[in-house]
Amino acid sequence: MKVLGYIRVSSNIQTKGYSLVLQKNKIKEYCKLMDLELIEVYEDRGISGMSIDKRNGYKGMIEYLENNEIDGVIVWSLSRLGRKMTDIVGFLDELKKKRKKFFSIKENINNEDKIGSLIMNILSSINEFEVEVIRERIRDVKREKKKNFLVYGNDVYGWDKLNGKLVKNESEFKIIRRVKRLRKKGLSWKNISCVLNEDGVKSKKGGVWYDGSLYNMMKIYN
Repeated sequence: MKVLGYIRVSSNIQTKGYSLVLQKNKIKEYCKLMDLELIEVYEDRGISGMSIDKRNGYKGMIEYLENNEIDGVIVWSLSRLGRKMTDIVGFLDELKKKRKKFFSIKENINNEDKIGSLIMNILSSINEFEVEVIRERIRDVKREKKKNFLVYGNDVYGWDKLNGKLVKNESEFKIIRRVKRLRKKGLSWKNISCVLNEDGVKSKKGGVWYDGSLYNMMKIYN
């Protein structure tokens, strides 16, 4: 049976036992034990599992699957395949439609029986739930920092970062009040951005204004 391996590590998880070397070695050992012919191991280094768009290794594996006679795919852990249940389930469904096998070594599951498919869905749901919990914690931290005028993200027009805290920038707030007045007069975001650019008013990063960036900046002040 010919199989492809897939390994992935994000920048913040390599120290938790998921290194590329470990994953590749586990896949090779498993293939030797199960008498599987490992054709290629595709990898994504330092790439988040939340999206497949930037995972060239993953996309390369998909392309190879579509154009060559391959019997299945093997990973060290289901989480290495991705962090979004929709992506994982979609991939497993495609394998099933094409009658290709899937093996996850750590969880000791495959898609050859109903129990294995059920376990995969459950584990995928848990992965997505854990990621959402982490995201919510990050949002809570940002809200708390914003409440206490602490630095919590990218530079915000109207505020400067000073010793870990946000300090009001009076000159930028004058521009904010001016934008509000121009909006009340009926000017569009595009017209206002042109006015600011003509007057030499710079954005937070020192560039020119665009209607979209101006609109996004003003959302927090409306």
